[in-house]
Amino acid sequence: MESLDAVRETEEHLMNAWPSLRTMVCNGWVFRQADGYTKRANSANALAVRGAFVPTLESAHKFYASFGCPTIFRLTPLAGPEPDRILADLGFGVLDETLVMKAPISTEPTPDSGFTISANCTEEWEAGYAAAHKQDAAQRRGHRAILKSIAPLPTAFAMIQEEGAPVAFGLGVVDRGRLGLFDIVTVPGERRRGGARRLVGGLLHWGRTQSANSAWLSVIHANTNALALYRQYGFTESYRYHYRVAP
Repeated sequence: MESLDAVRETEEHLMNAWPSLRTMVCNGWVFRQADGYTKRANSANALAVRGAFVPTLESAHKFYASFGCPTIFRLTPLAGPEPDRILADLGFGVLDETLVMKAPISTEPTPDSGFTISANCTEEWEAGYAAAHKQDAAQRRGHRAILKSIAPLPTAFAMIQEEGAPVAFGLGVVDRGRLGLFDIVTVPGERRRGGARRLVGGLLHWGRTQSANSAWLSVIHANTNALALYRQYGFTESYRYHYRVAP
């Protein structure tokens, strides 16, 4: 595992590139809320923890209850062991062990002719991503709100097209020389045909044009196909996190 300072740096990139709509800072924790779309944007995240955990837990309960949301903690190495132990004793369930992976950006990835990007979220990208991910209306609204809230950073809404039709979607955001990859998805019926691999390669190339020298992403540990893809581009594990969700 990387040093805690390196983990903290990546966590800052995450919060900038995948924003919540509302935040509150409490004892070195950041409570994030985004109307329920993705646990990353709707959970309590440690940055520079101080003091006992129980007062923070009580504040988190109040914060999330005010929005009618469950209390969720996203536990990275920055949280330390105490929160996980206390939450387990209180019956908080574990969800989604996730790997954060990093890779240097080499000079090799070059986009093919089917790779297209836009600096803004187009209707084609948003609608295509929603269909590929089978989002319902509420999820689409939540996703759109997060995308509109991304900080003014270099951003690429990317697609791979074949015969004029998009087959894969992804998002890249560059923050202080680091490229974050999000929303990598392939259209059902087109999976395991190389679309996601071409998309990631195109985004890495775009990141280099934006002066990024490394890339990072997060992937659920059980997603073996995605892990194999990212390892092809030199991504290796940096650290892990999981969620604790209130009963």
